[in-house]
Amino acid sequence: MRGGRRRRPPGRSCGCGPHGGADPTSAGGCRGPGRCTVTDTERDLPADGSPWDSIVPRSGEEPPTDRRWGGPGSGPPVPVEDLHYELVGRPEPPPVPNGWYAIAASSDVAAGDVLSTIAVERELVVFRSADGAVGVLDAHCPHLGAHLGGGTVVGSCLRCPYHSWGFDVKGACVEIPYSDARIPARARAGRYPTVEQDGMILFWFHVGGLEPTYDVPLVEECQDPGFSDPYEFRIELVASLQDMAENNVDYTHFRFVHGRASLDASTSQFSTDGPFSTVIERFDDADLTFTRWTWGPGMALLRVPEFMTMHTATTPIDRRHVRLLWNFYFPPSTVALAAEIIDGVVGPHGLLADVPIWRDKVFRERPLLVRGDGPITEFRRWYAQFYEGR
Repeated sequence: MRGGRRRRPPGRSCGCGPHGGADPTSAGGCRGPGRCTVTDTERDLPADGSPWDSIVPRSGEEPPTDRRWGGPGSGPPVPVEDLHYELVGRPEPPPVPNGWYAIAASSDVAAGDVLSTIAVERELVVFRSADGAVGVLDAHCPHLGAHLGGGTVVGSCLRCPYHSWGFDVKGACVEIPYSDARIPARARAGRYPTVEQDGMILFWFHVGGLEPTYDVPLVEECQDPGFSDPYEFRIELVASLQDMAENNVDYTHFRFVHGRASLDASTSQFSTDGPFSTVIERFDDADLTFTRWTWGPGMALLRVPEFMTMHTATTPIDRRHVRLLWNFYFPPSTVALAAEIIDGVVGPHGLLADVPIWRDKVFRERPLLVRGDGPITEFRRWYAQFYEGR
């Protein structure tokens, strides 16, 4: 797997999990393991609105210094707001859907590491055993409820900090060091099926506890030496996961929200295949084709041939908050333009333009749609499968 250990910018040593680039010592910043509140819009934006401190290159080469982003730590911090501000009187967004989500980048969790985080409305821990295996477990020990994030990894086990019960990557208790009695069958920490691929640690969530019903495809560019190592972008936002996903088939909003930085597609096509969906947009004026594959509610790939590939993981923290981990890959023909291209995707004419709308909107179960709104009804019909058991 390419990439190696991800280099953190100055001030980015927090162990509480992926977040978006603010100084952990600042007001509203890190509040300890699993409680990081670094998000999107409380601080003033930098003058150009660019969240460059959130982008961490994992390439051996430094990016071009004549772009707005000059490297790790070179830009202002990403603006933040309190992750838990009150939304008085607003209807609840849809629940957390079933599917595969990223809990961390592979480089976040070295052998022997334990990382505490909050995702899918649960406190979770992810750890890597001495032999490299990764486990994602509920954070609290089944014995007396201690938080396993304070534990240590010894060999293949995560040991509880309270009584040193040892749990393997599948959540089974395999040792109680002070007792010679048989280990109870119920001595298990809640576990989540886990795979590690394309530089990310993915876990499966299903509200009814069902095993995975689909696999996330591999990203060719991650293994292709003809592409750059990934340029990584992270941020946490106040947004509903379904609102963010639906945004990709709301073609009309690009003209009004993203302004001159957007192009009107010559043709657009939306199709589905079980838990997967595809959006193809053709821009004749620029001679470009955008293809976006969505794999369940949390994983997607955007490919623009000979231009860039964007591998995105969007993980719900709860119904109103999401965590983004996006990796950008570039062919030799455009790698020199990496910072400029990323600016178009996540800067003031890209992601940042959507942020205040996602933050302030409500979810309409029965929206008033008109001709020209795009395949929102078809998208919702497809997306409904991920709420099975709700």
